[in-house]
Amino acid sequence: MKRILVLLLLLAVASLAFSDDALVLPKGVLRTYITGAYGFVTSSYNADGEKVDAVDALPAPIYEGYKIFNLGGAIEYGVTDWMSAAVQWAPGWNIWSEFDNPSILFDDNVRANGPFDVFAGAKIQVLGEKGLVANDMIRLAFAPGVKIAVPDPDWQAQADNKAAADPWIAKAVDKHAWGVGARAYFDYVINKMFYINLYSEFIYYLKKDVDNTALWALTPLAVDAEVEYGYDLTLEAEPHFEMMLGDGLRLGIGVPGTLTLNPKEKRDGTEVADTDSYLFSVGPNVSLFLMNFFIPMELKVGYTLPLLGKNADAINTVVFQVKTYMKF
Repeated sequence: MKRILVLLLLLAVASLAFSDDALVLPKGVLRTYITGAYGFVTSSYNADGEKVDAVDALPAPIYEGYKIFNLGGAIEYGVTDWMSAAVQWAPGWNIWSEFDNPSILFDDNVRANGPFDVFAGAKIQVLGEKGLVANDMIRLAFAPGVKIAVPDPDWQAQADNKAAADPWIAKAVDKHAWGVGARAYFDYVINKMFYINLYSEFIYYLKKDVDNTALWALTPLAVDAEVEYGYDLTLEAEPHFEMMLGDGLRLGIGVPGTLTLNPKEKRDGTEVADTDSYLFSVGPNVSLFLMNFFIPMELKVGYTLPLLGKNADAINTVVFQVKTYMKF
């Protein structure tokens, strides 16, 4: 039961939203994001890395699958021509979820709703046309930042909701722990229409004192523990193609391959078995940039398909995104 609701929608949404190229916004340009994602799960990767039906992924049958919708967003601003500041909340909030044939333990009122944590940081272009060091073929940028923890659900309230046959949350959808780290972006520009992007993110989480860590809302025991989540590591490679379709209309196509890794959790200094995970997926996407629209706007749609994993749900996700640009 340790792996109940390992919701790696984080990969699907955050990858499409923010794995981005190594460019920063021009000075005075504000960019906003609105991102929606519909994800569904019917299978999972077990502790041996085998893909099995979701109902067989845990020691006891819990559910046959689930569906979820997440809505998030972000805001970025060009502080200088070589540095942007950003607050990014994608994944944002699971506003709807539904489980397929949940067991008695997971009744029909169980939900996977709730907020994810927030990333805030600054992106600095080291190499590039307008970087600290000018270069036309290679772009390199770093984005130090902090993961801002939002509060955990009130587990006693969730247990009370379950007892009253009201909608209840079984487990938090994110770690809700403070973290520090950085993102790195590297582009190799082959020509005006094609470049290869490498992206990575490393977040190290601070220790967290929590209540009811054993089974969360399922049995709200008065259990206190110091939890260490370790880190999140994301590695991605994406060939990216762009071409102008007409005056002020640009087409973009990307096919990123993304790997996320997490070590075993520790509780009071002791590792918890089967809490380490990884997931590798591909996420082809296509975008249209309407440059001459009254508000410059970029529309993007993508699909994330899991290929390999361990201790992770094989979540397929359709992601829609709208970016807008304003100059101040």
